[in-house]
Amino acid sequence: MYGVSKITSEQNIMLTTFPGAQYSAQSLAEHLDVFAKAGIVVDMICQSAPRGSAVDFSFTTSYDNFAAVMKALPAAAKANPPLVSGGYSKINLFGEDMVTSCGVGARALAALAGASIEIVLITTSDLDISLRSDGNQKTGATPFKGLHLFFIYSCGSTLLPETAGIQPHT
Repeated sequence: MYGVSKITSEQNIMLTTFPGAQYSAQSLAEHLDVFAKAGIVVDMICQSAPRGSAVDFSFTTSYDNFAAVMKALPAAAKANPPLVSGGYSKINLFGEDMVTSCGVGARALAALAGASIEIVLITTSDLDISLRSDGNQKTGATPFKGLHLFFIYSCGSTLLPETAGIQPHT
C-alpha cells in the first residue's frame, strides 16, 4: 500500500504556536521544558525555516491538557504572545517501507484534498507522516474518512478501515 502499513487517528487536539520565537536550540529547549515540567506530553513539534533570528515554533497536545497549557504559558511566553487553538484531528501514517516509497505524502494529501480536508500542520520522519487537520466544515468529513479514501483510490483497496490496519487512536 505504497509503504503505509498502519494509520491511526486522534481527535480533540490543540495547537500551541510561538510566533517569532528566538532562533536557537536553547530557546526552543526552554520553551519545551516549561511544558515538560508541567507534565504535558507534546507531539508534532514543528519549527519554520529561520527568518533572521526568529522562527515560528508549534506543538500539538491533547485538548485535555488545555488548563495545564494555559497555566504554563506565562512561563513559556517570551517576546510574542503565543497562539492557542483547538478542536483538531490528527492522523498518522506509518510504514517501514515508506523509507523507500515515493509519493506517499502526495497521495495522502491528494486523498484529503479530494475530501475537502485542509491540513494545518505536518511533521514527518522517514517512517511516518503526522497531519493535523480541522476537517471539512461543510460536509463534516474527518481526516480519518479522508485516509480511508486514500486506501481505496490510491491503493486500489476495498478493505474496511479496520481490516486495512486503520484504527482510531485510543
